[in-house]
Amino acid sequence: MSKKINTGVAGLSSPGMKHRSDGFSLGLEPEMIINSKPVEGTNYLLMKWKDVKEPSYVKASVANKKCPSIVIDFYQSHLTWSNF
Repeated sequence: MSKKINTGVAGLSSPGMKHRSDGFSLGLEPEMIINSKPVEGTNYLLMKWKDVKEPSYVKASVANKKCPSIVIDFYQSHLTWSNF
């Protein structure tokens, strides 16, 4: 039985749910990354797809290969700098 994870997005399946297809396997074009979430040692990215209302999770390793510039933009926008 898959563990349900609250994603904060109504109706969105968790990465642990095996029946959920990611947008790449459906031929969708990525628009942006909304969030990042580690699940059981694997990092997942919540991807917004062009012309699709509901985002879906994809493995970060897959997104790194399919749309590296979008992944880089996401991580750069979430960097936190501090002066020690």
